[in-house]
Amino acid sequence: MLRKPILWLACLSALLINASAWAELAPYEARYSIYRNGKLIGKLEIGLAKNGETWELNSVGSGTHGLARILRANDKEKVTGQFSEGQFRPLSHTRHTRVAGIDDRWNSTFDWDADQVTVVHDNKKNYVLALQGEALDPLSLKIEMRRRLDEGNADLSFLMVEEDEIEEQNFRQLESEWLETSLGCMETLPIEKIRNNNRRYTRAWHAPALGNIEVRVEHGKVGGDHLEMRITELSFGGSDVIARPGCSAMQSGNGLITSTDP
Repeated sequence: MLRKPILWLACLSALLINASAWAELAPYEARYSIYRNGKLIGKLEIGLAKNGETWELNSVGSGTHGLARILRANDKEKVTGQFSEGQFRPLSHTRHTRVAGIDDRWNSTFDWDADQVTVVHDNKKNYVLALQGEALDPLSLKIEMRRRLDEGNADLSFLMVEEDEIEEQNFRQLESEWLETSLGCMETLPIEKIRNNNRRYTRAWHAPALGNIEVRVEHGKVGGDHLEMRITELSFGGSDVIARPGCSAMQSGNGLITSTDP
């Protein structure tokens, strides 16, 4: 019971960049609101920064309302890595969740020359896993997802370091969709995770106009909890992204929008 609020945050935050194509990659900061069954429960802040040849992506989620706030739920995740032959290669990945004073820590160290990753849980349990030349942590997987979408690459199959194992994860791209967001009306590329259990679902809407950053994520179970992460603010290189007109305004103004998702 105690872990549920942090799992709500973890599920969503886990659902959040070619040599020349990535010339446009830039540091950014994004803020999201997190909802459970339509009610606000928390917030998520994601930041990408560069230090020399190393990139660092940070994700910080916290419970701000309801039970998640009462239990002081928070989730901190960070990956550092570099680009090699046009692809991001993580060097280290850490995750720290805390709820009601109980901590859960995972640390992963990548050795690409040895083709293995060492995962340490709570400084006690060690796992040495084979990278198979391509396995990524959850944050790096999202970076690679953005890269493939930018390239128009239809291959959305990945190997991910999922705590103590390497797990295959497959996604499919759905038809483009206009989406109402706090940043205005956005044309998006919806991505859906392929699951054996069709009662569970995970979908993310990426906005090409914003470098394929996720502007909404949904995760849940049919007949159960429905979780959403919605973008509220975004800045690139220290400059705020100004909200564009909403879908209704664009539709009435020039007729370009034929459908909306309010």
